Amino acid sequence: MKRKKCYIYTRVSTAAQTEGYSLDAQQKRLKDFAEYKGLEIAGEYCDAGKSGHSIKGRPAFMEMMDDITSGKDDISFVLVFKLSRFGRNAADVLKSMQTLMDYDIDLICVEDSIDSSTQGGRLTLAILSAVSEIERENIRIQFMSGKMQKVLKGGWAGGPIPYGYRSREGELVIEPSEAEVIRLIYEKYLEPPMKLNSVVRWLNSHGYQRISQGTIRPFNSDFVSRILNNPFYCGKIVYYRRANKGSPDPKQEIVVQGKHEAIVTEKIWEQAQEKREQLARVKGKRDEEDRISLLSGLVKCPVCGGGLISKKNKSLNHNYGGYYKTVYSYGCRNYRTSEGRVCSFCHTYNQERLDAAVMEVIQKVTGTEEFRTAFARTVGNQMSEEAVETQLKMLRKEMHHQEHVKYKLGMELDHLDVLAESYDQQYEKLQAEVDAAYDRIGRIEDKIEKLKRKLLRMKQGIHSSDNICLILDHFDRLYEKMNYEERRTLCRQFIQRIEVFPEKGDDKRILKSITFRFPVYFDLGGNQEGDDEDTPDEMVVFTLDCSRLPITAAESKATYAEIKAHVLRIHGLKVSSLYIAQVKRKYGIEMGTAYNKPEKNKNHIPRCPKEKELAILDALKTYRMIPESTEYFEEAAE
Repeated sequence: MKRKKCYIYTRVSTAAQTEGYSLDAQQKRLKDFAEYKGLEIAGEYCDAGKSGHSIKGRPAFMEMMDDITSGKDDISFVLVFKLSRFGRNAADVLKSMQTLMDYDIDLICVEDSIDSSTQGGRLTLAILSAVSEIERENIRIQFMSGKMQKVLKGGWAGGPIPYGYRSREGELVIEPSEAEVIRLIYEKYLEPPMKLNSVVRWLNSHGYQRISQGTIRPFNSDFVSRILNNPFYCGKIVYYRRANKGSPDPKQEIVVQGKHEAIVTEKIWEQAQEKREQLARVKGKRDEEDRISLLSGLVKCPVCGGGLISKKNKSLNHNYGGYYKTVYSYGCRNYRTSEGRVCSFCHTYNQERLDAAVMEVIQKVTGTEEFRTAFARTVGNQMSEEAVETQLKMLRKEMHHQEHVKYKLGMELDHLDVLAESYDQQYEKLQAEVDAAYDRIGRIEDKIEKLKRKLLRMKQGIHSSDNICLILDHFDRLYEKMNYEERRTLCRQFIQRIEVFPEKGDDKRILKSITFRFPVYFDLGGNQEGDDEDTPDEMVVFTLDCSRLPITAAESKATYAEIKAHVLRIHGLKVSSLYIAQVKRKYGIEMGTAYNKPEKNKNHIPRCPKEKELAILDALKTYRMIPESTEYFEEAAE
């Protein structure tokens, strides 16, 4: 029977030599234990005269961990004399143990009788885990406490520096040129006829510009809105301000007088807030209260690449009073004067037509080669199991590296001189780096867990693509039963971006491509405890070239003018809009309100002759507005 392999690790400090923990004594005890257990010693690692406070300064230990993560000797155990020889820092021991567990390696502390393969050994490690978590939480609390103390004293707690200020020697000072613009924004906004967009247009038309990320940009409504809403400009600092907005259980806002110089007076800021509230109350009622534009932001401008937003056209009916049907469309946000008109694309797309075209493509997507290839690449096959295992090893190596980074930062944090004048700045800088290291480690841990679940499902032959196919194949039925909000949510679940042609070509195409993103869950039997139930394990992302698909019925839908032209060109007949409307209604095409329809029996309404009806019917089939199988029939006389 093949003997299992192990590594031996020994460490001793100068003081420990007098306690009977000499290197020779440790090595002899460990070798005797290995022989007793029938283990083959694949490597010996020794740190002489090194402290166990941290991994830093223990090159032999780091070499051993590197050999473990590289799978050099395929060992099953690491033997140490006592747990204190492995490390005195609880978090240090736990993280190193986690690496061993990831590689199915057990730790045996001979003198302490701790074996991680036994229930008692696992209990000891669980206690270490709790200690480590308390240690981490204490670090975060200490950092947040220092940040809160700075806020309460009126200092800037950090983060992006507000427009109009600069940081000099740890203090915020006014930037005169930007402060002038801020005062002008408040002054113009408080003028009786002015509104938010009016202020934006005034600034841009008078040549004012701002610098954002090193680029000169025009003013827009979002920027001006942030200026008007921020109490920082009247000398106040508000902490937990973002968490308080719309949160079901908000933290209490902390408002203090800041040390920085105010740009506007508190009275002016309060007047601006009163006007903001008044204008919010007097906004007109929407035509359709529950209506939400499904694809706003997903459809991209073919010129600037920005998201298209919803626009509406509401025309007055001068003949019969009231309004015609409101027409909704998608247009480029950056073309608006309130956004500085940084884009020249003025064309709009009918919402009803574009929404319908996208829904048709969604129902066809499971039959495309792009869909099958993308899922095969992500979910994988038998050959890709090796690739996942390789990714796991790479992630564990990266985890090991990040642990070293964190330990090094922790040592620097511990050795800061609390009496130094720059202590606060150095502490915040190092603590921010420590937090970033924890974040990186957390992300790596999440990736490792996901890959483990993925590998398990691949070995079991379970594919989550089946559920997605089921949803998409019955998408039309689901869509009909959804309200606007549910439809919008579903679209954003599956679609990343939509590219459109700048103008309709001869083939009447609007859709250029759709980039899909489908969530994949490897833990199909239920989420792991503590996992976010809405977070997928993988995202299958691919771009579908819509020009390779047959044109959708929504795109090929013709206008009255196009139907008239078709009938005249193919059949040599002239038809009126009235005749076209009659035929469309007769064959079940949904129509808007007939505003010009006379009262019943008041006037004679001409009926479309059979010859022209057949010609119109042919045009409707050509433009895929009705099925090819539709046949002519006589209407019953009224």
